[in-house]
Amino acid sequence: MSKPETTMPIAQLSEVWVKQGLSNKEIEEKLLFNGYDARFITELLKEISTMRNARKSTRGLTLVLIGALLCLASCILTLSHAFSGNDYTFVLYGVTTLGILIVFGGLIYIFN
Repeated sequence: MSKPETTMPIAQLSEVWVKQGLSNKEIEEKLLFNGYDARFITELLKEISTMRNARKSTRGLTLVLIGALLCLASCILTLSHAFSGNDYTFVLYGVTTLGILIVFGGLIYIFN
């Protein structure tokens, strides 16, 4: 059973609102309705934006790491297949392209 919103600390409330996907405008309206000061609301919205950006940056860095590891594995597999005489075009083009796409996806999360 969850607590009503009015009895929760503001830090927990802001986390709940961010997880619910509320926009800054909706959060501001809820805080104004509960009687918080406008200066406090401005600072809290800055912190909420920082929290959202940190979450996106973490997800982006994870994707960049996965993509870089895929590119490294592709490089190693391409070199090993090239000297063995096997067909290495899938590894060279497929896995490398997938790794690069994942890296760029992570960069989009970081810089967007």
